[in-house]
Amino acid sequence: MRAFAAVPPTIWQAEVKMLRGDGEAIAIFFHLLTSQHSTMIGVYPLAIGYMAHDLGIPFEGASKGLRRVCHSGLASYDEDRELVWVHDMASSQIAPRLAPKDNRVTAVAKQLELLPICPITLAFYEKYRDRYHLKDHPLLADFERAFRGASEPLRSKEKDKDQDLGPEEGKFGSGDEEGTYTHARANDEPELPYDPPATLEEGRATIRSLGVPSSFFEPALTRLMMQALFPCDVERWKAEAGEPQHDATEPVRLGRGKV
Repeated sequence: MRAFAAVPPTIWQAEVKMLRGDGEAIAIFFHLLTSQHSTMIGVYPLAIGYMAHDLGIPFEGASKGLRRVCHSGLASYDEDRELVWVHDMASSQIAPRLAPKDNRVTAVAKQLELLPICPITLAFYEKYRDRYHLKDHPLLADFERAFRGASEPLRSKEKDKDQDLGPEEGKFGSGDEEGTYTHARANDEPELPYDPPATLEEGRATIRSLGVPSSFFEPALTRLMMQALFPCDVERWKAEAGEPQHDATEPVRLGRGKV
């Protein structure tokens, strides 16, 4: 059990704002951040019944609240494995990025290595593979092979089960494969996220300048403030809204990726 968890006050203007009006979902989200089972990487086993017991609510209420949290883009949950991923937890609990020789790189690798190779853990690995320099860590050789689509057998005993399941079967998400917050890249150079602005007002201005459709404004702002908004997110949201697509990296660049 972790002795300390960081929950910044800005969470009320970003993540919690997306759940406003749904008390059960807000309670579930804070439970995910502070659960006794939680880890600094934000990927850990958690039964819905355990949440329901902790919060003193019916199982159905906990399940509904968790689904709302997942559909908002804040987390993903694999019902079959009872495995949760809080998408931006590692960034807030550890750091948005780590230096190659930082001791926390190995700490992250050790925690991830204990988990099965499955859609949720691979989505986490893809997001932090370059930010945390995980691709060359010896403990994660199987994750790297799985990420690259190699034909070598995976160490996970659930490999055969994974092959039979579709990408979303048995998993809470936003309704499509992107709900697990994956960002596919066809070349070795990772797509950089936009750097977070100093204030929420600057963040809102950035989102407007990117032309993010209004229906995706709040998720985009949340990801931007957590340094987890990628140009591919903006393009995908524009495509879903049926708007003309433009190069999302042109109008806004903070640092290498910002305005």
